[in-house]
Amino acid sequence: MSFARPTLRLVPDPVAPAPLVQFCGHCGEPPPTPMAARSRVCALCGLGVVIEASQDLAPDPGGSFLIVDRRLKLCGLSRGAENLLGLVEPTAVHRPITDFLEPADAEAASADALAQSIVATAGGHAPVQSIVLRPAGEYGVRYAARVGSCGSPTGALIVLDTV
Repeated sequence: MSFARPTLRLVPDPVAPAPLVQFCGHCGEPPPTPMAARSRVCALCGLGVVIEASQDLAPDPGGSFLIVDRRLKLCGLSRGAENLLGLVEPTAVHRPITDFLEPADAEAASADALAQSIVATAGGHAPVQSIVLRPAGEYGVRYAARVGSCGSPTGALIVLDTV
């Protein structure tokens, strides 16, 4: 007589998504109170729109970040990104992100792959990714970047850190 042995299966625990946090699209500061349905403008600086992203993607207050839409056009950038990249928001907005940033490593994905990744992220269809970028046309400067979804409306948030 043979006995059937029970089969053990490992079932991974579902990973709970990171909680969402709000921050200003210009100064990066969280709003003093949760955003009221009527006002989306930052109560602290008065310049940025309050944006929501996962806690593991959200920038530090005063951090450097850019917001990109599904067409790869820059929708906004923080004061920190203006200083870091030498840009001025009014002249940078609505231009392609590839005018400002490109992959930094020779082994890294091509600019087309980076663009596809940003489009997928802006559509809310990709997890947070870590990549290394550099200013377009410059060498020797590298930024560790986290790219993920933010909104509403949904876009891609690119958070830059110096390497």
